[in-house]
Amino acid sequence: MFRLKIFFMSLLFLPSAFSLECPSGKKVEEIALDMIKAELSGVQLEEMENSKCLEQKHFPHLLIVKDPSNEVSKPTLGYVSDIKDIKIKKVETIDPTVHSYKAYFEAKYSKIKDGKPAVLTDSITFFLYKDAPNQSIYGCGGVTQHASKILLFKKCK
Repeated sequence: MFRLKIFFMSLLFLPSAFSLECPSGKKVEEIALDMIKAELSGVQLEEMENSKCLEQKHFPHLLIVKDPSNEVSKPTLGYVSDIKDIKIKKVETIDPTVHSYKAYFEAKYSKIKDGKPAVLTDSITFFLYKDAPNQSIYGCGGVTQHASKILLFKKCK
């Protein structure tokens, strides 16, 4: 009987174990970098749907949702070695009332065609969740416009 009570008590706390968080001190640039990390992990690629790179445990501040039916098929341009190869150049506020932003970034990568190093400048558009209930379900925010070119972490290919 005691074990049964413990089991039911643990079910009460189960949803909170899977909730996401968005630290209050996290800067918009840091959140943008988290979203770019998801892009580089293959969130736009249909073949990455079950990839270990997109496992939720790697993204404690973002909900990773993969819906291949909504993705536009684009070729992968190249491979990024590490998140350190990404530099946020500028973050613009698009609409402060809905916490919408556009982050411009630069990525150092190696081309798929010949392996030569290259640099890409691109952007993502995203919004932030500012209330605790949505943050616990969805994390810090979500991408509304993906990067125009697809790069992938080398470890995810």
